[in-house]
Amino acid sequence: MGKSQVCSTEDAVHALLDYLVEPLLPPAESTKQRTPSESRQLSVAKQMCAVVFLYNYYHRKRHLQLEHLGFEQFCKLAVVLKPNLMAHMNLMKSYNDTELSTLDKQLSPVEKEIMEACDISMCLDALTDVPMMKEWPISKVSVLLVDSRKENCFMKFGSITKGVWSIIEKDVSLSSHSPEGNMEATHTNKRKRVTKRPLTDQVGDDKIGFQKVAFLAVEETIGISQNCLTIMESHIVYSMS
Repeated sequence: MGKSQVCSTEDAVHALLDYLVEPLLPPAESTKQRTPSESRQLSVAKQMCAVVFLYNYYHRKRHLQLEHLGFEQFCKLAVVLKPNLMAHMNLMKSYNDTELSTLDKQLSPVEKEIMEACDISMCLDALTDVPMMKEWPISKVSVLLVDSRKENCFMKFGSITKGVWSIIEKDVSLSSHSPEGNMEATHTNKRKRVTKRPLTDQVGDDKIGFQKVAFLAVEETIGISQNCLTIMESHIVYSMS
């Protein structure tokens, strides 16, 4: 695909918003800007996070000539393309009156997700082949479940991001496992993913624990017990969710 055929920034973001976010927004012709419920704000925030990553990292990784959109740029473009998204944007409604020192306190759930996703995608750097993961903790186990012939796999539609097929995933807490390899599954905060342990040491020490979480994730999702499963291979990859 030549440069002239590359989907532009506006078109790419617009397409992602149409598919992932628009179904959760009020009708475009609505004139009332009612404050969305907390659950709806969180749902839209999760979808917007996916939009930011898909454009700022994955789309740009294939088309490096496209610019990385920062937090302010992404918010402004989003509300231009989807005016009915304004109800989810506290900062965009009062940007001129916002002090930088109080910015974080005034952000809506959607704006917080956009800001974090923009920061993470910038750190990952689409220009590099493999992100620097040396200081990253392992906070999630993902399982691609395939049959014995490797002809079929199990995926769930909308289980993580609405409108997207996903493999089995389960969050883990590294601070709550024992030397015997018992590890608790839990929800983690992306903002607290900081570790001083080398990644290779972490994998070696916790390998059994991670495997147990993987087996548990499969059993909880589709009811297949560990006795019927075999681990074919494992990899360390970065996660944006």
